[in-house]
Amino acid sequence: MRRNLMEEHKQRFGCEKPIIGCLHLRALPGTPLWDPSYTMEQHVADLKEEAHILMELGFDGAVFANEADFPYVEHIGEGALAAYTRIVTEVSRELTIPFGVGIMNDPYSAISVAKAVGAVFCRGFFLGSQVGNYGEIRKTPGDIWRYAKSIGAADVAVYSSFEPHNGSSLDTRSTEEMFNTYYKDTPVAGYSMNGPKKDEKPSESMIAKCKALNPDIPINFNNGANPDNIKEMLKYCDMVVVGTTLKKDHYLFNPIDYDNAKAFITAARS
Repeated sequence: MRRNLMEEHKQRFGCEKPIIGCLHLRALPGTPLWDPSYTMEQHVADLKEEAHILMELGFDGAVFANEADFPYVEHIGEGALAAYTRIVTEVSRELTIPFGVGIMNDPYSAISVAKAVGAVFCRGFFLGSQVGNYGEIRKTPGDIWRYAKSIGAADVAVYSSFEPHNGSSLDTRSTEEMFNTYYKDTPVAGYSMNGPKKDEKPSESMIAKCKALNPDIPINFNNGANPDNIKEMLKYCDMVVVGTTLKKDHYLFNPIDYDNAKAFITAARS
């Protein structure tokens, strides 16, 4: 049965082009930057405050992220996974908007948590292979989606990256060819793609090129969104995940700043 990916995408979020705010967890137990003095209770309380900012300002969704756990590994580890699941469970009870999860380089854990906590989507690397800052990373879609099926998580929508980040692709095909191929052989809900490069116009971005190539595949503008480019980029993407530009001093690992978040959502809605 052929799927209508765009229609499924709209129904998932209740709108055509959802604006998704990142809720970045602090470094989790067992990871290099973990601070044992930062209690689980404080972690939950701080993220709840950020979640309420997103809801108050009218963001269409939220996504939990563990970018502070670098350097990333392919298996997050039991301690970090348990902490991630507890934090997401407690914070998500406050949410009245759709939410997703992402666990860097570990699609199996992401799918597991998404199913357990009721997330409507995952983002991360579920496709492709690359080598770079975190070593060699190879994803086997057949194994990943068979695992999802085995735990009853086939309904969790996956917006997968496939372009290398901090590395080089081991796939010699062009980005456009990969874009127009992966969705035919995997049950992805859409793609997460990198934003415009420095000094590159939105109309020249790979997102714009791929949307022109096949407008029927949802594209998540996954990084690089800011008040200056968001209005133009919304012409080419179907979803935006935004993190750094919302934060205090525009630093990824700072908490969400109300005024910065308001400036972004105002620009997006304009």
